[in-house]
Amino acid sequence: MFEIEFKLAGMTVVPTHKNCGNPLNGPQLEKFQKELVKSWGLDPEDEKLI
Repeated sequence: MFEIEFKLAGMTVVPTHKNCGNPLNGPQLEKFQKELVKSWGLDPEDEKLI
């Protein structure tokens, strides 16, 4: 799983890599969300709620 920090960019929260500070791109963000849902033990259908 990615090490993520959430930073503000204006009024938007942007997930970023903890070590390099670069924002996650689309595929990385999708993978992070899927891993997060799985680690929380939620149903993958509930993923859309995040």
